[in-house]
Amino acid sequence: MKRFNSFFIAAIALAVTAAFVAPAFPVAAQSSASLSIVPKRNYTIEAGKSAKDKLTIRNLDNSKPLDLTLRVVDFTYTDDGGTPKLLLAEDEPQTTWSLKPFIKIPKTVNIPAKSSKTIDMNIDIPAGHGAGSYYSAIVYSSGSPDGGNVGLNASGVTLAFVSIPGKVNEDLKLEKFGAYSSSAKDKKSAYTSFTMDEPRNMAYTLKNNGNVTEAPVGSITVKDIFGRERVISNVNPNKSLALIGQTRTYTACIELKAQEVDFNGTKSESKDCVSPGLWPGYYTATLNLFYGQNGNNTKEINGVASFWYMPLWFISVLIVLVTAIAFGIWMIVRKVRNRTPQGARPKKLSRKK
Repeated sequence: MKRFNSFFIAAIALAVTAAFVAPAFPVAAQSSASLSIVPKRNYTIEAGKSAKDKLTIRNLDNSKPLDLTLRVVDFTYTDDGGTPKLLLAEDEPQTTWSLKPFIKIPKTVNIPAKSSKTIDMNIDIPAGHGAGSYYSAIVYSSGSPDGGNVGLNASGVTLAFVSIPGKVNEDLKLEKFGAYSSSAKDKKSAYTSFTMDEPRNMAYTLKNNGNVTEAPVGSITVKDIFGRERVISNVNPNKSLALIGQTRTYTACIELKAQEVDFNGTKSESKDCVSPGLWPGYYTATLNLFYGQNGNNTKEINGVASFWYMPLWFISVLIVLVTAIAFGIWMIVRKVRNRTPQGARPKKLSRKK
């Protein structure tokens, strides 16, 4: 029995030690270009009316002027993330949501070093144009636009979104919902129902079958087996859009920490997913989403999911405990058998005649 106690204590010590040993990975640095622009513009324009706006372009280079070529292109999506796919080819078919025929901007602009310029942009929506969402991109390039090439020295994009009021088709469908494992060195981002790494994100995937872009809002509630709840109150903090026809995955941190960072002398607030401090075990989650354009009825989406969080150290402890219990039962059975005299037989009950 003393040998078993020594083995048991050593196994637990090994399991707990393994729980605190984890590899560290470097964080990739970010780079900046010599061009500063507005990344996104939103407009609400009635059919038959127009909107005028000004776009400011800054040359961040201290010594060289910037000669830019401007053009309007359509865009779609590359995957279930938020990265737009620019349709740069000159013979690219026009999308059903295109703003290309309605946007007017200068074709070129010259910006002196360490200076800025403001250009005019007009959007004219023809009378009788159908309600819904329309969008295109303004591409700023330091190279020639011939052949659809974008200059490598300085390039940027402003995404322009226009909402035309009226009766529209709003139709978001929930495709998936659950705990989400972010991409790592040799792992791709994916949903998970069983994980040995503490989940930091919940995610949901929506399919937009309507004719308007949608930015869902809502909350996610994560509950453990003891009924303790964690509420993610903002499941779309960046107000990211699900484009027309897109299947998009949204992720939300279970625990979000805000901290002040200093970048080139400018202080800003950075928000990162941190360890939520989950205990090992079984968890359930509920999703409550709302979406709808102004002037239309708000629609609701609900979902439920579950997942197991079983870290390696916890599995190791469980194995040790199960082994200890099995060994203990075996020892008890063995002792009981040893107490019974060898060759002794139980007495037979005699029947009365």
